[in-house]
Amino acid sequence: MTSITIINRYILKELLQPFLLCLGFLSLVFLLTKIIDITDLVVNYRASLSTVLAMVGYTLPVMMQYTLPMSVMMAVLLTLLRMSADREIVAIKTGGAGLSAIFLPVGAFCVAGSLLTLCVTVYAVPWGNYSYKKMVVNIASAGVDASLKEGTFNTNFDGVMLYVERINPEDKSLHGVFIRDTRNPESEVAITAPRGVRFFSKTAETLTLRLFDGEVNQVDLADRSVNAIAFSTYDIRVNFGKLSSKKKLGNKARDEMSLSELSSYIASEKKAGRSPDTAIMEINEKFALALAALTLGILSISLGLRSAFSRKSSGMGLGLVCFLLYYVMHASGWSLGKSGVVPPELALWMGNVVMGSAGIVFLVRVAREKTLGFDVLGGLIMSCVRWALRPFRKGGRA
Repeated sequence: MTSITIINRYILKELLQPFLLCLGFLSLVFLLTKIIDITDLVVNYRASLSTVLAMVGYTLPVMMQYTLPMSVMMAVLLTLLRMSADREIVAIKTGGAGLSAIFLPVGAFCVAGSLLTLCVTVYAVPWGNYSYKKMVVNIASAGVDASLKEGTFNTNFDGVMLYVERINPEDKSLHGVFIRDTRNPESEVAITAPRGVRFFSKTAETLTLRLFDGEVNQVDLADRSVNAIAFSTYDIRVNFGKLSSKKKLGNKARDEMSLSELSSYIASEKKAGRSPDTAIMEINEKFALALAALTLGILSISLGLRSAFSRKSSGMGLGLVCFLLYYVMHASGWSLGKSGVVPPELALWMGNVVMGSAGIVFLVRVAREKTLGFDVLGGLIMSCVRWALRPFRKGGRA
């Protein structure tokens, strides 16, 4: 019993280092996809370093729901491949402990990774998405206020150019205002006013400019006619800009909702006679990604141990193939579920079913010291690929 406890602690210790390394590296790779938005915040909206770091923190849960299962699988695979190469697996079996001494700590590690991923998908991801959106809107509104400079053409608004000759430092009123509005593809509007004031609405993500005693000149682009209208009071609303226009602070998006909010949303959609399939898939994705850490971990056990009686390089390559196949099936599940080909309750579980079944079958073969059988795995992979591409092929023929 003492020797088994020592083995368990040793394996868990060996698993931790590659897990943290993979988690950090994969999170950095995912973070690179946000580099354009972060650069836009720094350059156009004058975001501070602390604000940028906070936004990176808000995006981490979204990354971790994918990188945690990846890291669990790669940690198990790399650890067992290393132990197999150093003949430590053979030493454990020779000492009488058997493969069960390996299954227990590795299985516990996979279960812990699955529970951690579940906490991230259920609690951290909705919080991170909504917090990220709120911060973007706050930064955009503050950036608009800071970017309204005297004697400068402001183009931070979608389809609207704003020029202010002077800003009163006491009441922040605008003087000598010129606006060019090109949001309507059929006409262009030029507005001039000697005075105006501004109002921000973070909930509606808009800036309202109230102008006084000015003139509106509207040009019809079709016949080049011009209409001029004088006004005593005129309101024009513009949103905060391209960055903010993608983030709406009104109703929460589905990826910002908790489980209870998603359940209420599904019930309201059904009551209104609308399809709640996307929200149903959102709930299932949270649990499917959490279970992926366990199913991919189980699969990686057999792939890692297999190198004890075959070439160790084949186990690593096979693991990468299965890893990519899982996420291809996950992405295909979204397409098949949205199109109605597969019920939304089942669409995102395809990868777990395939990888989990393959992992259990391979694990049994490994326990009996049999090869995995490349012909069996190759046939399984090709069958899954053909099945996933079948709806697209039918659509292409149609």
